[in-house]
Amino acid sequence: MKRQGVDMSKRDEYIEKLTEKLKEWDAELDKLEAKANQSKSEAKTDLKKQMNEIRERKAEVSNQMQSLKEASDDAWKDLKDGIDESWNALANALDKAKSHF
Repeated sequence: MKRQGVDMSKRDEYIEKLTEKLKEWDAELDKLEAKANQSKSEAKTDLKKQMNEIRERKAEVSNQMQSLKEASDDAWKDLKDGIDESWNALANALDKAKSHF
């Protein structure tokens, strides 16, 4: 589907890919949080802090995705670049948290 010369399917595919990955990460976060709850108190506090930071980054990506859905044809590619940066930061934070286990 095209709208004003922009291939909307690319945007839709991108949004779908992000949505699926966020669902996967939600499941991973739930598992990590369960493990954090079973950790010793000192490690637990640190891991809980990391989980909160990851959830904040995830919320940021979700908000950016909403903006992407509502963006004009010209603006969506610029927004995509910002989402990609936030996405990478979220992935790195999640990998760092997983490395504790």
